[in-house]
Amino acid sequence: MKKKLIVLAISSLAILASCTGKKTTPNAADNDSANVVDTTASNKDNVDLTSVAGTYEGTLPAADCPGIKTVLTINADSTYLLKQDYIDKKDGHDEASGIFKVLDGKVLMLVRPSTGEQTFYKVKDANSIIMTDSMGVEPEGETAKLYVLKKK
Repeated sequence: MKKKLIVLAISSLAILASCTGKKTTPNAADNDSANVVDTTASNKDNVDLTSVAGTYEGTLPAADCPGIKTVLTINADSTYLLKQDYIDKKDGHDEASGIFKVLDGKVLMLVRPSTGEQTFYKVKDANSIIMTDSMGVEPEGETAKLYVLKKK
């Protein structure tokens, strides 16, 4: 029993000694690659929230129904309202509102307050946005156009 305690004490001291007093620079791999951009910054590569603000509509693809009729309202105060109707689904209506952040200058990250779920849209131009993954990567191929929402 004493041997186990001594081994445990020495191990603890070795761990403590290795962790104290050292300052390391963060590894680039440790940083999240999607940087949050200050939406008040005046950088030509960042979205202008007043020009992006508006209502966007489209029908997104779905695995278990013909599609999801989507209406997304983006406000210049960094809030959003998302309404989705799952076509041919009983009780297939969903609404969410919350805040969004601008990532990497052009990707809007919508955060659902009740669950923390995040949805990403990239600003394509003044009249359209496209659903992307968390890195802002757009869908490719024939189906890419199905993920675009057009401004009303």
